[in-house]
Amino acid sequence: MTVGRFDYLDKNGKGGKKGGARKSAPAPDESRAGGTERLEAVYLRKETVRAVWRQVRADGGESVSELVEDLLLAWLRERQRP
Repeated sequence: MTVGRFDYLDKNGKGGKKGGARKSAPAPDESRAGGTERLEAVYLRKETVRAVWRQVRADGGESVSELVEDLLLAWLRERQRP
């Protein structure tokens, strides 16, 4: 089964761009970093984050932040293989 990149948008009947001004993201709060590791803003579609959050919650899984970090680390490891 092949899943299209934005197929999740069709499930709830929502999606697409809405008019209006773009909101700028606030600067990362240094106090939340928990150390010297710098944070970086990452921009994702709100619908994507909500769809993932719903699925993680339904599966009783870990947090979305942990899931994203695991996926990114796996991607980096895969790319470093000869």
